[in-house]
Amino acid sequence: MFDFSYFLEVFPKILSKLQVTLSLTFTAAVFSLVIGIVIAVIGYYRIKVLYPLTRFYLSVLRGTPLVAQLYFFYYGLARLSEIVLNMEPMTAVALVLSLNTGAFMSESIRGALFSVEPGQKEAAAMLGMTELQTILRIVLPQAFRVALPSLFNDLINLLKATSLAFMLGIRDVMGQAKSEGAQSFRYFEIYLAVMLIYWLLVLALTRIHKVLDWKCTQMY
Repeated sequence: MFDFSYFLEVFPKILSKLQVTLSLTFTAAVFSLVIGIVIAVIGYYRIKVLYPLTRFYLSVLRGTPLVAQLYFFYYGLARLSEIVLNMEPMTAVALVLSLNTGAFMSESIRGALFSVEPGQKEAAAMLGMTELQTILRIVLPQAFRVALPSLFNDLINLLKATSLAFMLGIRDVMGQAKSEGAQSFRYFEIYLAVMLIYWLLVLALTRIHKVLDWKCTQMY
């Protein structure tokens, strides 16, 4: 039977680790966006040498399970690298999440870059702008609005993917839930609380997306 009093008792305990989940999400999101932009620009201009490397990177990161990437990096590479061996679990998870999500964001951004009319780049060149100025001032701002829905989907997937962090011993929302479950075995109430927390976070991100999309519409 559902124990409502236990649910009210355990919910704040799990919620107390929300800061860890949000910190991991925010850190990985920032680096994912940077990685995504860099790879998208390389793909947009098809830069020699770098372009084939990024294609390989995307194929591997998009084509393998995230949990396998986490274990391969934290346990597999640790046998070959002192840096990985001594790395904090939080850092390792943030790095792998950044590399994984950055691969997905790059495709969203690259598609948006190609949606910008070529004539605008030609006009920028006639005004004396360099390629770098054109991409930063003309192409990326317009591409951002086009890519916004896809980027927020990637961000939501990233938020949910942070729930795998407990597999490396991180005490986030899911990690705290696992700990509480091991003590009480009241998994129904515990994981209902987890689902509720993540659901509310996704609703908040969806609301933020709508606000940003409205502001972008007003700007253009």
